[in-house]
Amino acid sequence: MAADRYTVQDRVAIITGASSRGIGNAAAKELAAHGAKVCLVARREDKLKDAVGEIAEAGGTAMYVVADVSREDDCKRAVEECVARFGKLDIMVLASGIAGTPPQSLDDMFDTEEYRRVLSVNLDGVFFMVKHGYAECAKGGHGSIVFINSLAGFKAAGFLPYSASKGAIRSWTKLLAKKLAPLGVRVNAIIPGMIDTDMTHPAGYDELFEGIAANAVKGIPLGRLGTPADCAKGILFLASDASEWTTGYSLAIDGGELCS
Repeated sequence: MAADRYTVQDRVAIITGASSRGIGNAAAKELAAHGAKVCLVARREDKLKDAVGEIAEAGGTAMYVVADVSREDDCKRAVEECVARFGKLDIMVLASGIAGTPPQSLDDMFDTEEYRRVLSVNLDGVFFMVKHGYAECAKGGHGSIVFINSLAGFKAAGFLPYSASKGAIRSWTKLLAKKLAPLGVRVNAIIPGMIDTDMTHPAGYDELFEGIAANAVKGIPLGRLGTPADCAKGILFLASDASEWTTGYSLAIDGGELCS
């Protein structure tokens, strides 16, 4: 029987932004279901405990580290604790992100404090995690780093700081893929479309979200919003040996929205 190229059996993955109902959480569960030992990183310990418990109940192996990715010391500690517990690090899924506060006017788009706040998570957090994790990923010769981009990195969408952060991730996907390839580390990204997550669909805003979703679906050829599970399948592909000759690639998981 042919080997399962989508397996990540016995590999170790660290996933940021893994506590909420979103892409990071779904990716952690998907990777664990396919044999990876996973380290979940986020700020909310109660949510992390719940996620680790769900993975363990399903037969997976998981740990968590409470950390704020906007702080370099926290990112360094998260990598160190993961390696101390599991002995190595092969995969990084960097899913921490915030959309920012919707601007109420043109002047609001240029709010410096908001700009710094969004980039500290969406960009600094990625920089710090890669800085302290890439060398560990290189040790096994089959490292994989997966960024979470956005349609806002490819067209005029989102708020100014958010768009800036995702445009940078688009560039970094190619640059870091080139720089880390000699070390045996691949760098790819997914481009989620409109996904039903805690970030896009906050608790208590069901009616507002339904209106936004109905409008969004009009521009999606496949006729529905995406789910975190849709994104997790793409992340599994990019993390596994099924994509072993793929690097610097951004995989759109958007129902065809970029086609329009």
